[in-house]
Amino acid sequence: MRILFESSNVYDPIDGRRMGSFVVEDGRFSQRTFGVDSVEKINGYVYPGFVDAHAHLLETGMKSITPSLEGLKSSDEIVDLAKGTDSIVLRGWDDALIGSYPTIEELNRVDRPLIVIRKCGHVGVANKRFLKIADLESDDGVLREKSLWRALDSIPVDVNELKKALKAGEKEFFKYGVTSVHSDDMYRIPSNVVEDVISNSTIGVHEHYHVHTVNELEKILSIHPKSVKILMDGSLGARTAYLRTEYSDTSTRGILNFSYEEFEKIVRESERMGIQVVAHVIGDGALDVALKAFERADAALRHRLVHVQLAWPDQIEKIKSLGLCVDVQPQFFVSDEKMAFERLGKRVEHAYPFKSLIESGIHVAFSSDSPVEIPDPLEGIKAAGKLGIKVRDALTAYTVEGAYQEYAENEKGRFGDGMMADFVVLSKPIDDESAKVVATYKKGKKVWENCTCA
Repeated sequence: MRILFESSNVYDPIDGRRMGSFVVEDGRFSQRTFGVDSVEKINGYVYPGFVDAHAHLLETGMKSITPSLEGLKSSDEIVDLAKGTDSIVLRGWDDALIGSYPTIEELNRVDRPLIVIRKCGHVGVANKRFLKIADLESDDGVLREKSLWRALDSIPVDVNELKKALKAGEKEFFKYGVTSVHSDDMYRIPSNVVEDVISNSTIGVHEHYHVHTVNELEKILSIHPKSVKILMDGSLGARTAYLRTEYSDTSTRGILNFSYEEFEKIVRESERMGIQVVAHVIGDGALDVALKAFERADAALRHRLVHVQLAWPDQIEKIKSLGLCVDVQPQFFVSDEKMAFERLGKRVEHAYPFKSLIESGIHVAFSSDSPVEIPDPLEGIKAAGKLGIKVRDALTAYTVEGAYQEYAENEKGRFGDGMMADFVVLSKPIDDESAKVVATYKKGKKVWENCTCA
């Protein structure tokens, strides 16, 4: 099937060229413009489909089909919402809105197992019933980092629920013009189930397999994933990001989940099998440890650092010299502004150094970390603008660079003969802040449409 898409506003992110009509043949762009089977006229501005280089596909779907704690302003509201649902896990509370963490005593008012997770995903509070079924001990119910991982690992996997969440997640990403996502939340699921879930997906999925302990490494590498993910530290909001020096608002440096020796072993063993290593690093202390372990790494594997929310000039220089890729979230700069200053004080001058990373020539991809933020690249591009990043550079980070970090730069991210026909139609040019997504196409097929934007 060969379809001619008629348009006069097709934009290539690499050279900035504005092109015209194009042909899609069997889901890929084709230079052959004769002998088409049908013609479709596009009213709008056409760009390559966005690549969200770090998000949680299933959790995004779960957020849309289960109640969310987002925006609630008291523990009483959390308890009332929890009593009205059967969900064991509820996500999205923010202590900045509530004024404190929910307490175990408050959650014990819910007469079933319950754990509520902060919006960042790095700290949760469980009631006594949940702690009992999870076989965990915590006097105050607060679970951070590894203890939170163990808590979530204790919850049985429901494959039908996962497939329902997958479809809901896809719909949410398609709504914002995202046609590929680097997902990061299937680590609790057996590998055969992951393959089954992904095979049922329409959206492009590049899944990272979590390594929670060095003892898990051999088992995970045996299934030959494309990449493995390591949470080196936590988040600034939860004060679990690992800093070089203490936080400005508390006497802690955060939590380092893996020692240098442990992480270095993960890098070495993964490289032996040609597998990409993806390291979550938010604090500058965690970044130091990761950079040391990557010193002898193979740049050809495109190892990457996710978040990099605090980095000093010497660290940026080292990232460049080691040939590492970076994946950052511009929306965090807007959402975290007040909190980041409280946590970091004067160090905030070196926080969210995304413009410096790009200007250093490092491969930088953009993402949302959805459901932490909405998976909307247009909002990400606006946020990047507040950091002084040009729209064209931001567009490249949401297309070409995302594709590069999954070894797919010859498959997606731009228009080209034989490349996957993933594209998004906007109501206005992408540098117009009023632009909205009109339609999203995956492999030449319309997967989402907003008729009100046309």
